[in-house]
Amino acid sequence: MKSKEIKEIISLELQVEQDLKNVFGLDLTKCLIEPTKQKYKNSNDSTDIYELWTVLEETEDGNGYKIYFDEETNIFGLAIKSDKDELIDIGNYGTFLKTLYSM
Repeated sequence: MKSKEIKEIISLELQVEQDLKNVFGLDLTKCLIEPTKQKYKNSNDSTDIYELWTVLEETEDGNGYKIYFDEETNIFGLAIKSDKDELIDIGNYGTFLKTLYSM
């Protein structure tokens, strides 16, 4: 899968939103990032490491929630950054908007 395809999935979901500058309190024109593959750790098993596409960062400094896309399951989920700068998968929620609303 390519980043362009992931952006298209997100764009289709966002058609229901009236104002991308205020979606569930976030300015998606700033929070959505170019989908980037990154290594994530399972929150229940730190030896379980896998690659997911990071698509959103809640804060510019990278310390807020992250939304990722799993291309194997076609599901979005939430992550946080640990105090060791590791990305920790904290659960998947299905669609992009369901994940966003779960933050």
